[in-house]
Amino acid sequence: MRKGEAQGLFRECKARACLDLDGSGKATVNTGSGFLDHMLTALARTALLDLTGQAEPGFYKMQALGEAIGLSLDASLGERIGIRRYGSSSVPMDEALADVALDFSGRPYLVMTGEFQSERIGDLEAQLLQPFLEALCVGARLTLHVRFYGENDHHKAESIFKALGFAIREAVTKEGTGVPSTKGVI
Repeated sequence: MRKGEAQGLFRECKARACLDLDGSGKATVNTGSGFLDHMLTALARTALLDLTGQAEPGFYKMQALGEAIGLSLDASLGERIGIRRYGSSSVPMDEALADVALDFSGRPYLVMTGEFQSERIGDLEAQLLQPFLEALCVGARLTLHVRFYGENDHHKAESIFKALGFAIREAVTKEGTGVPSTKGVI
């Protein structure tokens, strides 16, 4: 069973996440942000993972939540034996497009190219999406490249989360019995 549960702690903020990589795409999230809850639900549905997440209020809740989800993802993968390891996806949403490529390499790194027009997307500060993804990368020991463009910030953000979900689904697909590395370890 590929399940993981973890707590994220960033400065004074705490978050908790539990996920099942072999789920059906159900999400029960309570982050204090309706928009972020919507994005995490989109991520769970496209990745076909079951996600439960909760964040305490505070300035650094995005980082704490990204870390908690990342750590849960890392725990659910264990030694990463038999997974495909790499995943990528392009998701259009009306005029917006996001390209996501990732590698469960064991080396956390984020490259993010694109800009949001507004300071806020719904009830969420747009500038907090990058720190969320950075914390996710650190927790999951994941290299992630995100490239996006468009006019509508909601569409851009949603296409990012959906593309991330599809890329995760592809990367965690079981297709072998060994560690997917030329070195034999990730």
